[in-house]
Amino acid sequence: MGRSLSSIVSGVALLAGLALLLCAAPPAAAVPGPLEVVRTSNDAVLAIFKKHPQVDAAVEKELFTVIDAVTDYEALAAAAIDSFCPKLSAAQCATFKETFTRLLRVSSIRKLGRYRADRFEYGGEEVAGTAATVRTVAIFKEERVPLDYRMARGAKGWVIVNYVVDEIDTVFNYRKQFTQLLARGTFDQLIARLNSKNASLEAEK
Repeated sequence: MGRSLSSIVSGVALLAGLALLLCAAPPAAAVPGPLEVVRTSNDAVLAIFKKHPQVDAAVEKELFTVIDAVTDYEALAAAAIDSFCPKLSAAQCATFKETFTRLLRVSSIRKLGRYRADRFEYGGEEVAGTAATVRTVAIFKEERVPLDYRMARGAKGWVIVNYVVDEIDTVFNYRKQFTQLLARGTFDQLIARLNSKNASLEAEK
């Protein structure tokens, strides 16, 4: 004979209970879109500056917490440097990326400290698959500077991988500078120049 009536009833009850649990489970949180990521991080940075007009080590730590979470420095560095790596050794390429990534990160704080905006206007987002552009205008007093964020979607959501400031593409601009410097000097001289710039920025108060 088949299963007993009690076992069938127990199985149906179990399935019903699982269905109720699944129905009651909260929906997965939506991944923030590119515009929301940029707006949230900008608002957080402006709030930090408003609370702390003077930027010291503790304030820098707060700023890095916000900016690091939404910026893929490694991707930005790779986009600017990868085209040079075939002519370099693996160790030289790694040193180049590490030194430049350090420059990008410290510049994000030092330049914010000198040129931070009072507010931002948002012109919307353009999404194409795993790439996006968020268009903004950074406003400081009466000056308005177009600032576009190039973004990519990874495992942890949308992150910034490039900036276009007043129509100047950051990745392209750095790549052009590196091409010129390597045409005039050696790789070691370029790294020394980057290290000197890093030391200068890190010494700023």
